Amino acid sequence: MGGLSAEQLDQFDRDGFLAIERLLTDDDLAPLYAEYEQVLESQVDRLIARGALAVPPGGSFGDRYAAALAADPGSHRWFNISLPLLNGPVDPESYVMHCSPAVFDLLRHPAILDAVESVIGPEIASNPVQQMRMKPSQDTVADESLRLHSNIGMTTWHQDIVALLPDADDTQIVTVWVALTDAFAANGCLVSIPGSHRLGSQVHCANDELASEPYVPPAVLEGLEERSLPVRRGGVVLFDKLNVHRSLPNRSGAMRWSMDLRYNPIGQGTGRPAFPSFVARSARQPESVLDDYETWETMWNNAREAIISGEYGDRIFEDVRWNDPAVC
Repeated sequence: MGGLSAEQLDQFDRDGFLAIERLLTDDDLAPLYAEYEQVLESQVDRLIARGALAVPPGGSFGDRYAAALAADPGSHRWFNISLPLLNGPVDPESYVMHCSPAVFDLLRHPAILDAVESVIGPEIASNPVQQMRMKPSQDTVADESLRLHSNIGMTTWHQDIVALLPDADDTQIVTVWVALTDAFAANGCLVSIPGSHRLGSQVHCANDELASEPYVPPAVLEGLEERSLPVRRGGVVLFDKLNVHRSLPNRSGAMRWSMDLRYNPIGQGTGRPAFPSFVARSARQPESVLDDYETWETMWNNAREAIISGEYGDRIFEDVRWNDPAVC
């Protein structure tokens, strides 16, 4: 068993975040890259069949992904590892996500779970608030709404608690932000405010441009220090759910790629009950650990069908609870 050192735990407790330069190897990430080549190829085939693209785009993976976004701004949904955040009726044709063995394996990767165990203990549930963030160079994104979408453009100042329903208010959630490419200031690395998790939940203004992107207004953050958190491919950043952070715009000319994975102690609310959680590690009941990809995929498919059919009629995510008109 690995895990965090006492010094790293002290830093996480003090700052509310911890950047680890290298946690996963190239061999760990290779299956994901291979799978996403297939995902991109499938989406390009769909776009060509619809007449949105005339021929397959060339260039790097990032270039081809940017071309798919330009042909259809909704293309990003086929690459994400969570269902779209929409409260209310959904369009079945566009209410899609990507489940895959490589994603499932990373959710359960021992090095990631060792780090999480150091923070929350050995009874670990995979929280379904997870995202794939594939950010092309900003100058290739013509659609203004995509530049405001945190999976594609820059991410505004926020706390992870902002999109969670009240059942997770007392849940100990750890975010594991995984760098799938190098992440530096030029291509949009994370920026955080040290110690902001000790300030409690903050006002978040509803975003008129994109409902799923509420933000902490500048007046709340005035005078607070911010710190960039660059990491190389395979590195991670751990966050407390109350830490205030954002990502910078990608001005590098190449795609910046990361994924958000989240974990909480087994039995605590996930903040997104419409989506499936599972036991990723348990010392108390090891037989409860989910190690079958097909079961996990079925759980997501069942959640999707329940939402599409209206069987699940409650809110999927939170976007207005932390709003304060006096500040916003």
